[in-house]
Amino acid sequence: MFGQTGSEYSALGLQINPLTDEPFLRLASPHENIIITPPRVGDDEHLFTLFSDIRIAAWLYPIPIPFTWAHARAMLREAKNEADALLSEIRRLNAEHPDGHPRFVGGCPVRCIREVQNDGTDIFIGYITVHRGVYADVLDETECQIVTEENNRRTVGDPSIRWSIRFVLLPSYHGQGIMTAVISRVVHAWIVPRMNGQYIVAFTFAGNIGSERLLQKNGFVRVAVLEKVVRGEKIKVNHMEWRTQNA
Repeated sequence: MFGQTGSEYSALGLQINPLTDEPFLRLASPHENIIITPPRVGDDEHLFTLFSDIRIAAWLYPIPIPFTWAHARAMLREAKNEADALLSEIRRLNAEHPDGHPRFVGGCPVRCIREVQNDGTDIFIGYITVHRGVYADVLDETECQIVTEENNRRTVGDPSIRWSIRFVLLPSYHGQGIMTAVISRVVHAWIVPRMNGQYIVAFTFAGNIGSERLLQKNGFVRVAVLEKVVRGEKIKVNHMEWRTQNA
């Protein structure tokens, strides 16, 4: 199975596909055939397939229903721009600090979950994103804007930054422990050591028992149940938090 540590990314723990020069994170056994990569040209097709599935989109917010090709193309464009900028920043930091001591970065460049096949090709099976915190728990719009702007002004590496994660996996891969392992890998191999992330939030619909449980397996605690209006309906939303002191 491919994978080596490239000099450009070694300080940040990423492996490199020697055939494509693409950086990635690999899950530990028994899921070592699962990797997390940056978005690629052409992934809009996979994003459309994933998020246009009503079984998936119905449990996600703010994914629009219906999810169109235009949505998929815009999502990929934004994701790829963010990942390319982060990888460029990593290369710059490594060049400026050749001692190999990792510097903190302001995001996670890998988000596409793929299953590697025996012939070395891979299949897109899911998606995970890490962004500066969502404040769905702050109900007043003005206050929400204020705390969001304050969070966005904090410098890279500030341990008080609130980060948020969102994640989704094709239904055919549910029940295998894959997403639990993906979240663990992203948190402990990237968010904590490479972003100095100490505080992460996630929001799940109250009926989404599977997502709540896998978050709990990763040390997230439900701190509140909120009532939100989503797509014109009142629903209950779990506010989940992870902090280093609870890990």
